[in-house]
Amino acid sequence: MSSAVEPTFEPTSVLAAYAEPVANGRRVLFIGPAVSALPAQLVERGARVVHVCDPDPSRVSEATVKNRTGNISYSALSDGHFALRDGAFDVCIVEDAGIADPVPLMKRIRRALSPRGVALVASLNPDVRVPLMKHRPSGVISLDYYALYDAVKGEFEHVRMLGQAPFVGYVIADFAPEGTPEPSLDTAFLPNGAEEPELFLAVASQQPVELEAFAVVQLPYRSVITGGSGDADALRRVRTKLSELETELTTERQAVTLRDAKLREAETKVFARDAELAALRQELENKNQQIKASEASLGELTAKLNAGPSKEDQSAHVQEVAALEKTLAERGEHIRKLERDLREAERTGKELLRQLPPTSDNAETLRKAAESELAQKLAKSQADLIATRWALEAAVKRGGGTTETPEA
Repeated sequence: MSSAVEPTFEPTSVLAAYAEPVANGRRVLFIGPAVSALPAQLVERGARVVHVCDPDPSRVSEATVKNRTGNISYSALSDGHFALRDGAFDVCIVEDAGIADPVPLMKRIRRALSPRGVALVASLNPDVRVPLMKHRPSGVISLDYYALYDAVKGEFEHVRMLGQAPFVGYVIADFAPEGTPEPSLDTAFLPNGAEEPELFLAVASQQPVELEAFAVVQLPYRSVITGGSGDADALRRVRTKLSELETELTTERQAVTLRDAKLREAETKVFARDAELAALRQELENKNQQIKASEASLGELTAKLNAGPSKEDQSAHVQEVAALEKTLAERGEHIRKLERDLREAERTGKELLRQLPPTSDNAETLRKAAESELAQKLAKSQADLIATRWALEAAVKRGGGTTETPEA
């Protein structure tokens, strides 16, 4: 390249080379940061026009001000259906599918493409620790291999999954070969035959499309190692930075492990509290049931108390009182008879005593004995009368009624 300014290369720059067979002379939609080098590289590779959609309005404004070519245009990703009609593009390249919600994004891409259009959707591998070149963190979410495939397959009939892995090595070339040499690739030094992919790439279309199954894109050594700065210490700084990043990553992992342990401990305590709370709630429910039962019984008793005794109970009490009154009347009659007999016996005894000679000691003794016996009989009769009255009064109180006590 004859330009005095050394070109900028990024990890996604290889997509310009890989997509050249389908992008050359066609309309390309690029979804990603407006400051990316990929749109200009697509134009250099033959793309007729490139329209860039970026969710960040500030980057769109910056790129629009710096734009010096009529082949590239910019707009915000949120501007409707890319602010263009359906089927307006032949190719769509997404630098990082995590730049927006992938499901609605794929729907918009499918509508923007022509019936034979092709979409190349890339996604950063979230498991890569040390990439060959620094990737721009443009995504808001992270998509792994399966999440990317599911999102793309939901809108496109044909989907091929590829991986972009770093390639490091040397080229041994004949300076004067006869004809065009056939390159050979030796991966025996790699433990698994290939490096871990830094990017997952989905090639999607509604019609079958032919693209290389294996492609190696060589980048300038200085751009990869020093980022084009020309500083001889760049590699050492990069390695130092990587070491620092690994140390920070180790520290973060230890902190995450500690937080996980604390979280599990907190979860265990929460589960125990939940079980205790459930037991207390059950106990409270049982108490509430008991209280409701007691309130129901109290309500029934209160209702009975307010309603007073039933007709059956009143009838039984009246009958009981009548029987007691009858019994008391009979006993009162018996007592009155006893009292009459007692008075008659007393009168007879006194009459007999008057008839006895006054000087007889035996007669005096018999008189006193007769008087004592009569007094005892009278006391006993009076006690029976009092006991009968008490029994009648108690029966009347139990029956809840009142009655007149018969006179003796």
